[in-house]
Amino acid sequence: MIPHAAGNNASVETMFGLVGQAVEGAETLAALNLQTLKTLMAETEEISRIASSTRSPAELIQLQAATLQAAPLKAVAYGRQVQEVFSTFGAARRAVYEQRIASAQATLLEAMSGFFKNTPGSEKIMALMQSAMEASSSAYKGMNTASKQLSDTMATNAAKVGETVTEASSSARAKIEV
Repeated sequence: MIPHAAGNNASVETMFGLVGQAVEGAETLAALNLQTLKTLMAETEEISRIASSTRSPAELIQLQAATLQAAPLKAVAYGRQVQEVFSTFGAARRAVYEQRIASAQATLLEAMSGFFKNTPGSEKIMALMQSAMEASSSAYKGMNTASKQLSDTMATNAAKVGETVTEASSSARAKIEV
């Protein structure tokens, strides 16, 4: 097979692999959304049934407070599941990019090595190129790490917000019950 054709085939396979993973992620997200909707409908039905059988406004307020207290935790749990779907696809995409970058760098170094093979001072040129590629790889890894840390921090902060809202609603509920 012609080297260029082999490279094109690899690109096509990579593209379809990523598209397949994106479709799997979309299926997982759709299933999650459907399950969330079913659960929400069942809970709403149950709450409506209980609300219609309350005997006093205080019981109704307590029911509403309990429902509101659980909502932030459910939202945070849903957010974590959605984030997991996206992070799985993101990790696969990053792996492909890293492999592609490494392959392109190796090909470039090989081509430059062949080009400068008998040139005086070529060792210095090749060392400089190698250093530049290592610096770009290091910068990419740093950005990748920072991106992952930002994502983790956002998830942690979202969980803390959910916990704070839950605590506040518990406090409000306790005041209502008194």
